Amino acid sequence: ADEAAITAYHAVMKCGVEARLTALYDGLAALSARSLPVEAIPPQAAIYLTANFDLVGARDPDGHVIAGGEDVRQYLLAAAGVAVVPFSAFGATDTSGWCRLSIGAVSLEEIAALLPRLEHALKALQPAGEKAGIPGGAR
Repeated sequence: ADEAAITAYHAVMKCGVEARLTALYDGLAALSARSLPVEAIPPQAAIYLTANFDLVGARDPDGHVIAGGEDVRQYLLAAAGVAVVPFSAFGATDTSGWCRLSIGAVSLEEIAALLPRLEHALKALQPAGEKAGIPGGAR
């Protein structure tokens, strides 16, 4: 095997993974700083980012209440085109918005494009029992 070529490939691959994880984390942190219901754990050297979309109990634009992790997953996919894996897939209870996002098959450009869609989807939510038009969304 060509050890030098393998080492060079790994160096490029690791830089790309780190850049995408950082871009996604920074984007979610920026949304959180704007009082949107999301928080993320800093990247831990894998291809996944752990995040909590604090949406349980919120209502989507159609008035449906988000009841658990599976509803969070479905809402983010339908409203923002963002696929997440809820922690219930790993054996946790389905009562939170904790999930994993993978950067394995997305580019920096795709991450940059998803953040405005995600922001719009989060702002479209409203707390249960509230009237529409809440600035900032569900939080």
